[in-house]
Amino acid sequence: MYWIGELIPILAIVFVIGVPVTALAAHFVLRPLVRDITTAILGGGRGEQNSEVERRLEGLEEGQQNIQLRLSQLVEAERFRQRIESGTPKG
Repeated sequence: MYWIGELIPILAIVFVIGVPVTALAAHFVLRPLVRDITTAILGGGRGEQNSEVERRLEGLEEGQQNIQLRLSQLVEAERFRQRIESGTPKG
């Protein structure tokens, strides 16, 4: 019966300090997670993601066009160099 006298203050401390601290920690940790999950389920924020994807895709397409332009310029320059080295006129 002596251990019950020691158990009551320990339980009081746990319930007075431990439970609120645990609840606050869970609140701050789980709140962003729950918000992100509900946003994903409800489909919110897709417009922002789509616009970001479209912007990145446009950048990739522009980069590919620049690469193709430079490649065609390099091919033309190589053909010109070969014509000069061989001494044949154009055509």
